[in-house]
Amino acid sequence: MTNIAQVLRLLGDETRLRILILVSQTPLNVSELTTILGMAQSGISRHLSHLRKMKLLQERKEGIWSYYQFAQKESLDSELHLLWNYLQEQLSNIKDHNNDRVRLHEVLRQREISGGGLNERLLEPGQSWFAWSCLLGILLGQNGENKSGFSSGTSELEIIDLGCGDGTLTVEMAKFATSVIGVDFNPDMLASARQRIDRLGLQNVKLLAEDAGNLSLPAESLDVVFFSQSLHHLDNPQRGFQEAARILRPGGKVLVMELATHSEEWVLEKLSHKWLGFEKETLHDFMHTAGFSNLYSQILPFRREELFQIILAAGSKT
Repeated sequence: MTNIAQVLRLLGDETRLRILILVSQTPLNVSELTTILGMAQSGISRHLSHLRKMKLLQERKEGIWSYYQFAQKESLDSELHLLWNYLQEQLSNIKDHNNDRVRLHEVLRQREISGGGLNERLLEPGQSWFAWSCLLGILLGQNGENKSGFSSGTSELEIIDLGCGDGTLTVEMAKFATSVIGVDFNPDMLASARQRIDRLGLQNVKLLAEDAGNLSLPAESLDVVFFSQSLHHLDNPQRGFQEAARILRPGGKVLVMELATHSEEWVLEKLSHKWLGFEKETLHDFMHTAGFSNLYSQILPFRREELFQIILAAGSKT
């Protein structure tokens, strides 16, 4: 009876129920659960610990990652078998008011693209290595210059990544730039970025906990500004472009990888998005007003199972 009472108390917490629903469908690691539930990693880990103590979850290792899955009936105390049968039946029928299954779909798609593991995945909806490679192609160009009009020659670039998140793209930039500054106002994301940078032993990356619309950096000090899935988190994207123009040297470039206009309103509450994507014309207006010229944009086609369409844009400071 004691075990049953303890389990019922655990199940009285909505977050723990949401975790059980998710892992009953597929094994997930802490970072994936953090992305889906929109909670701090420390809170997710605490809930997982409680569920594991009561043997409702099982843990398995895969490389450096621990994946959690719904327990097998045989692993439970016999007095919990009836309760386990009931849970197994009911979890799949609980209504998904938080749209967790939509984000689960996106996380699994990103895992498939990258081969798994947080350090190889992009967690922001709509991000992908395909979009990143297209954006990088705009900067590097082919045969010295590409259709956007930007020449290559990137060996001495000083770059800033505004809204760097966990640093996935920041460390890629560090491979071809003299120096990179990663900026984010989320301390948990910056901590993840710092761990990634330290693990790779990168010496040319600096991190700042600042607002992308109000930077402490001096004027005309950088060559390239990246906005990678960060404009939709800003209250005032126009202000972000104005700051980009301020810190760029003459001839410097702003590159944008963003969500095109969409109707997935759940991202506003669950992922703290402020905008439901952007039209090409809107980004052009933002850049033109901030003083950028030689404007370029394209909307990438939908790829298999994607929920979001990507828009790439670029401009040059005159």
